[in-house]
Amino acid sequence: MVPTIIPPLYPRAYQANALVRAPLKLTHIEARIFALALGCIHQDQTELPGISIPLSRVMTQKKGGSIYETIRDACKSLMSKVVSIESQNGNKKRFTAYSIISYIDLNEGTGYLTGNFAPEIKPFLLQLAEQYTHVEIETLLTLKSAHAHRLYWLLKSWDDVGIWEVDFDTLRKQVLGDDNDVTYTLFYDFKRYVLEPALRELYSLGWVVTYEPVKDGKKVKAVRFTIPKPLAQIKADGISELDQANKDAKQSKGGEKQMSLALQVELPTLQQRIVTRLQKLKMTAAQIQHILDFIGDDETKIARLMKVSHPLLRDFEVGNKVFDNLGGAAINLLKTEFPGLYSILK
Repeated sequence: MVPTIIPPLYPRAYQANALVRAPLKLTHIEARIFALALGCIHQDQTELPGISIPLSRVMTQKKGGSIYETIRDACKSLMSKVVSIESQNGNKKRFTAYSIISYIDLNEGTGYLTGNFAPEIKPFLLQLAEQYTHVEIETLLTLKSAHAHRLYWLLKSWDDVGIWEVDFDTLRKQVLGDDNDVTYTLFYDFKRYVLEPALRELYSLGWVVTYEPVKDGKKVKAVRFTIPKPLAQIKADGISELDQANKDAKQSKGGEKQMSLALQVELPTLQQRIVTRLQKLKMTAAQIQHILDFIGDDETKIARLMKVSHPLLRDFEVGNKVFDNLGGAAINLLKTEFPGLYSILK
């Protein structure tokens, strides 16, 4: 008998942030299939590959007829999934709906689930250069609920920012889908049955994300997450990414590039978040240093800067607004919020 050759599944899954943050409701089995399907893609490829997943990776318990039927039902449901992406350019809105999967074949005889991604979804999955999120697939597969899968992706898409404030209704739709107007519409219920159980799963990974309800009167209108940096990944040679960055910074000679590296690896954690935020807002290293000198270790100012600059970054990343000079817009915003900056920011 010729042995079955299992095609490679790559260790990381990638999605454009626009796709990560679009409303999408998945069951746990659907989330596992989607994660494994993403593992069939390598970012060096120029066309979307076919999906080929061993059923043994999908199943979370022993084989049996009921398990096959569960996977079959999940495949049928995935075929009907549509993600809706809305954007705005000036006062012009745009709505686009995408299918995710165009074909699925579930074959108990071969032990494989095969299929194809919908071709239109390619720009959100392949050759991503910016505004994307990647996660470790094996980490995803340790999660035991669909809510944890969705929240993990969403929080990872903001972990370089450090703080994510989102309207409650938007968060609810991102996790539960935009066609559900009746389930967990009260924050108390959403917190009890969706948010906190999912966060407990993330805590089990060692990722302690915290949240704070933002109220308008007695009603929760938004949720503010504080997202810690993940632990530095250890490379095959035993040198962590952080250690390597420090080494590179010491070896670099002169110029703005050296200053940028030093900022990233030597400042306290809160200031690292400021640097990351301002770099995303296209500010120069000199401008960033001026702001750091002004703010110092004042946690109140730091929190204020992160809060007021978040809407600007969000509008840029999701395409709500078009900026001729994003860095200039960021400077003008900070001059307004911090009058003391006016004399030093040029």
